[in-house]
Amino acid sequence: MSQNCSSENSTPNCSSDGPFICQSYLSQPSEIPSNDCWYHGELEENGANRLLKGSQTGTFLVRRNGKTRYYLSIIDSEHNIKHLPIRQINSVFFFEGKKFGQLHDIVSIYKHAKFPFRKDDNVTIYPTQEYLGMKYICIRTFEAEDVNDLNAEPGDILSVSETDDITWFIGRNEKNGSIGMVPSEYIEPLVIEVETMFEVRYFHDTDLTDSVKFQQLVEKFLIVGSPSRGFNVAGRTFRTIGNVINRYCERSISGGVRLTHAIFEDVKQKPISTLQKKKTRRVFRGVSIDTSILVPTASTSSSSFLSPAPSSSPDNIISSSTTNNIIGNTSNTDTKIMFDHFNEEDYNDNLETLSTIIATSSALRKSREDKSWKECWLSLSDLSCGSSQLAIFDSMGSKRRQLIDLSACTLFWLDETVFGVDGCVYISANYPQQAPIFLCFRPYSAFLKWIRLIRLRTIFQDVPPSMSQSTISYNEPISQMSILCVEVEKYRSDTLKSDMLYSANVLLNGIKICSSNSFAPTNNKNSTDLPVVIIDSKFVLPCIPTCNTSVQLAIVGHSSSTNKRGRPCGVSSPITLSDSSSTSSIHHIPPADIGFTFRAEKHRFPILQQERYRPLLDAIRDLPTELFQWPSQVLPQQHKIFLYSCISHLYTMDPLNMSNVFRRIISDVLISSTPEDVFRKDSMATGIVTQVLRHLFKTPFDEFLTENASFVQACKNQNIEQAVELLVNFVDQRLLTIPLACRLLAVCAECAKTRFIDEPHVIKRTLSALLILRVLNPIIFTTLNNGGIGSQVAKLVQTCANSAASQTCAEQLTETAATIRRAFDRIIILSDQKEDVIITDNDGFSMSSEWLSSIAHLIGFSLNLKSSAITNNGEQLTQEDVHNTLPLAVLELVRLHQ
Repeated sequence: MSQNCSSENSTPNCSSDGPFICQSYLSQPSEIPSNDCWYHGELEENGANRLLKGSQTGTFLVRRNGKTRYYLSIIDSEHNIKHLPIRQINSVFFFEGKKFGQLHDIVSIYKHAKFPFRKDDNVTIYPTQEYLGMKYICIRTFEAEDVNDLNAEPGDILSVSETDDITWFIGRNEKNGSIGMVPSEYIEPLVIEVETMFEVRYFHDTDLTDSVKFQQLVEKFLIVGSPSRGFNVAGRTFRTIGNVINRYCERSISGGVRLTHAIFEDVKQKPISTLQKKKTRRVFRGVSIDTSILVPTASTSSSSFLSPAPSSSPDNIISSSTTNNIIGNTSNTDTKIMFDHFNEEDYNDNLETLSTIIATSSALRKSREDKSWKECWLSLSDLSCGSSQLAIFDSMGSKRRQLIDLSACTLFWLDETVFGVDGCVYISANYPQQAPIFLCFRPYSAFLKWIRLIRLRTIFQDVPPSMSQSTISYNEPISQMSILCVEVEKYRSDTLKSDMLYSANVLLNGIKICSSNSFAPTNNKNSTDLPVVIIDSKFVLPCIPTCNTSVQLAIVGHSSSTNKRGRPCGVSSPITLSDSSSTSSIHHIPPADIGFTFRAEKHRFPILQQERYRPLLDAIRDLPTELFQWPSQVLPQQHKIFLYSCISHLYTMDPLNMSNVFRRIISDVLISSTPEDVFRKDSMATGIVTQVLRHLFKTPFDEFLTENASFVQACKNQNIEQAVELLVNFVDQRLLTIPLACRLLAVCAECAKTRFIDEPHVIKRTLSALLILRVLNPIIFTTLNNGGIGSQVAKLVQTCANSAASQTCAEQLTETAATIRRAFDRIIILSDQKEDVIITDNDGFSMSSEWLSSIAHLIGFSLNLKSSAITNNGEQLTQEDVHNTLPLAVLELVRLHQ
């Protein structure tokens, strides 16, 4: 074994020069699971020595020191601490002359590494240069009485080390770099536990923020959280606000500047110029607690840990306030007054210019609900200051039309009932200078990727849920998701008219997120009864704001004889769904039974790192039927559809791995099927496959039904045969351009071929039931619902599909039926082309944490509904059976998301 055990401080090759690697906000490379206990992130040699000192032989940890330099620190057989270098070049690691793809591979093969030193969530390792320094903050003025004493003012950040005398510390004032002795009663630890933010000396309530002296230019960073939940800034999670300040005392927060001085709440401001009046602060919608840090940039500031701030330059300042969140750069001027960037017209021009483009794509946009969709080009960028921007252009290469700061926005997932298409979101700004926008992404796979990218960068999404703190580490980067469940029962009012149709819109914070179908008022049993519309519509929507949200319902009247847009007839009062707990619900019954009767429930649960979902992924791959059988039996219909959608999203992200999952599910359901009822009965497999195909087909199919001129004209002329011929030709051609749909249908054909080996025509019957009966015909019914034309078209399409799936010879088929049969034959040929199903850890599953967390939540939700259920096979299934079938690790993961 190589004995290259010298420390990084003395090794000639320890230069910081090396390949350029883009820096991440996390302190560990992306391929290292954060819950690997042996990986300690950024840690120097002295810190590793302190941790490993006194441990047994074979105890080890892996740490990073610089962009591309890692060390395996281990106790050898002689109880000495060795630091074995690991070098990274691009995505490859080199250790002892061998090449490895991941650090985990090095740990696995290195036989001397036996006992991992577990990273303590409550221990912070501080960088060391000349000496180790814990961070304290000065609470009272201390004037040096001796040459060895240290001058310090309230708010100064000090790096101190203990001495033999517990009443004195050796400290360094980070504001000016001076070193000396300071009494212990004049300082207190920077990192402390508090119950409320008002216990933090440098916290400023909204009304007091403008009374603090600052310089002219302020740059803002958003910190979201509270003492009970922890805090999050720039994608990192911190246990306390002191941990936030501590990090940026040691590291540059922006432009090479570190935090060195805090402004305490009781510091008063000198009189200011009348030209710099106090401005009204805009409050973020639904905010609970957020804090802000203000950092001035000195003209000669440095990010080095030991570099003192020039005495001639203003102090680096820390402050905190609720509702408006600021981190700022100040110039060296005489005028010292903080102003609010959120109220500045040129806000976008003041944003940090150093950015990294994360994603670009084409999309559709509109500024208002009643406007038409327009094509646009999007560019998502992360700024070095921690926020993110979404730039909107009319086309690629054109002048920028709009710039959105996502760190001050909320995201709304819009149901397909809002615009008649799926893949739509609404981005709501929280201050007037930034206009809101509707966006629509196509295809659906692009929407899933963009919804994740935007969701992670908007406000209220990256705070650890309070209910998870007992089981989730503060150091573990997590976010959260909320889903909204709404059941609209009825609307009663004397304004309802018998010749009108009525639909209900669900509004969240004033934004329409879903809409019901239209219904006619029911006949009154008694002449004294008020007219009532039975709506009976249910929705489940993910990715809603996780803060306090208000729910409203609006009734919209539509003329039954015209296609004019409906007009609002009434709106309920807003009702708040609180974010104080993981579940918030209401059952609204209007006074005197006039108005809406409805239920609304919001569930909030954590989104953990992808590696934490490994037990659930293994269960999905190995035990899909056992895992989903119980929720598919007991969940309400709207929750069941959402569960199937989550599984569909996993397939969209990673079709190779999920194809094997579908093989298992489909094969299990076909065991009890007959040639006559194959995929014609409701089952878990039928629901999942239908939901996948619907997501893939709905948007292009809707566009054809409403925008194809020849088809629209044929329907208008009641030429049903011509309309069906055009429609079938479109499906035949479009199917070739949707490989995910072809792959899934091929899997279904393969399973049917295995099950009905002596009846090959059943394979076509399987494809007909899934593609035509379950997917295309329902879309035809809902889209072409005027004058009964939809039912006529759907009926003829189904007749042609039945002929194509029968044993009738090709010469006797109509041209339309022959086209459908050719499409079926292509899929069957595709199913004969065997492929090696390889289980990989690709980007698909790493992009699917939202849907894995949703699946875990829905399984947990289902376990609270019933104690037993009857399966489609007539067998009784109990909760005890579920607990006995599923692995313990899966049940523990489910419990975290309940």
